[in-house]
Amino acid sequence: MASKPAEPEWFDLWRCALMENLMLEAGRLAPRLEHDAALLVSAYWADAIPDHLPDPPENVRQMRRAVEKVLESRRRYGRHLHTPREGWNAARVRRFGVDAVEALRASLTIGPEAFRQHLWELERYHSDSVIADRIRKPLEDRLRQCWESNRRVIILSHSLGAAVAYDTLWRFSHRNEPEFRAYRRRKVDLLVTMGAPLADRTIQNVMLSSRWLAERDASTRARRRRAWMTNVRRWENYSALGDFVCHGLDMEKEFFSRMRKDIPHLGATDLRDYRDLFNPYREPDGTPNPHKVFGYLVQPKLAGRLCRLLREIDSR
Repeated sequence: MASKPAEPEWFDLWRCALMENLMLEAGRLAPRLEHDAALLVSAYWADAIPDHLPDPPENVRQMRRAVEKVLESRRRYGRHLHTPREGWNAARVRRFGVDAVEALRASLTIGPEAFRQHLWELERYHSDSVIADRIRKPLEDRLRQCWESNRRVIILSHSLGAAVAYDTLWRFSHRNEPEFRAYRRRKVDLLVTMGAPLADRTIQNVMLSSRWLAERDASTRARRRRAWMTNVRRWENYSALGDFVCHGLDMEKEFFSRMRKDIPHLGATDLRDYRDLFNPYREPDGTPNPHKVFGYLVQPKLAGRLCRLLREIDSR
């Protein structure tokens, strides 16, 4: 986990990027988005890392300017920002080709070292159970609060946060302690994972659920089911071209195709893997960073899915 701003500043940047994206697709839903203060809540866990220090104010100001440039890209390109069904066609190459090549070059330059740092963080998450419990606790608490209030739940997670979300939902799916078993029938309407390394076997080996993920090819469905979180109605994964954490990983092969066989309520379209997206984020020095969360939060596909789900929830 790279250094992050303190929770208020970090959540404000997340909210700014996501709400701008949603408002571009919202239509009649816009007033609901503008006035529901409880629509978005944070499950910030960076402070669970004992040596984490928040970014200084100047870094936050620079990041805010970088986020504004991402929002400008979203406004300028509109729905063309996303990758069409046919992939990187000629028109898309003309529109984003230079930026995409720069993003790939940056990933080759900074990716290996950044991925080693990422793996070190996951090892720490795996080896120190006290830290791991502290990391999962904010999301566990938020889920209990929402479920006890009968609120519908959507989880947006990024990078290591995707592994945290998976392990947290896995615990609610399978653990027998009262604090988990009491919520066994509760569901998450949508899990979104962005820039997630979950399909990497090395990463799977350091997750809380690793022991059971290793059994996903077992001979019986009962044994295989223990690998999966079973409390999600829909799961969408987003990976950007050149994102060193997830580029080239195949969620369909590692998770989705297997989960459909073992979890009856998950249909063909309930698990989706969106790959080779264009992430427009650039660091304050101009270096492309296709792993940065803010470039994921402005993806048109994400806004479309969230708005459709919110309309469905409102209609009920």
